[in-house]
Amino acid sequence: MKDQALWLYRSLTSHRRGQLLDKLRAEGKVPIAILFYHRIADRHPNDWTMSPEDFSRQLDWLQANYDLVSLEEAQSRIRAPLSDRPTVAITFDDGYADNAEFAIPRLVRRGIPATYFVATDFVRTGTPFPHDVEAGVQLRPNTIDQLREFSDLGIEIGAHTKSHLDMGTVDSYEQAYDEIVGSVELLREWLQRSVRHFAFPFGLPENTSQLAVDVIREAGLLGFCTAYGAWNWPASEGFHLRRIHADPGLERLKNWLTLDARKLRDDEQLPFTLGASELCPV
Repeated sequence: MKDQALWLYRSLTSHRRGQLLDKLRAEGKVPIAILFYHRIADRHPNDWTMSPEDFSRQLDWLQANYDLVSLEEAQSRIRAPLSDRPTVAITFDDGYADNAEFAIPRLVRRGIPATYFVATDFVRTGTPFPHDVEAGVQLRPNTIDQLREFSDLGIEIGAHTKSHLDMGTVDSYEQAYDEIVGSVELLREWLQRSVRHFAFPFGLPENTSQLAVDVIREAGLLGFCTAYGAWNWPASEGFHLRRIHADPGLERLKNWLTLDARKLRDDEQLPFTLGASELCPV
């Protein structure tokens, strides 16, 4: 029923959406979307798992309608003074072994870039994530060898803390440094490659902090991702990368990415500052 209602709403507002996209193109203000997924699998479905069928349908639609670019290229377009091409970057969080079976091979086969954020303690020990244990299904995390294989295939590996810690609860510089920089250093050691991006676990404003952002800057990373759902507007600093959750199915994704007017503004009060405003310019 919800998908039907969204389809009807999108249909009724399609003319206005088209006009808005034309206006943004003419002004060079087309926003950039960054999506995030967690686990692609048919087994043990849950709120952070999408079926391979839904994932394939989403990729089909995205490839037909958007430039699918790397996170670094998305940053470049965010920082550029003008943007006139609908653009999407794909990311994953946590690091589930199931993604080696379908998600990563499918992305590589299609030539779609992606950034894959992992919490290194779970990769190192093979221990399931606490949220999976709590749900009664102990899903396997990725192994170091799988991350090396992904990296060799062109998938960027990013840091997601060591222990999947809520960084909004951390007030110790030493602990913040260990979780953020410690995870970056482990990944660099395992992969023998640079690690350029960080994603906050949970990713809502309350799960971030000025302390953590300062550590990320000090570490020399190119940027960090949050997960509370918002667009990235051109002519912004592009250090804070706002992401949209890719829900199962297709209708909610279509509604988001075809410029739902209700979702254009980013009025979140964040517990950190970056300088220049990156809010919606329309």
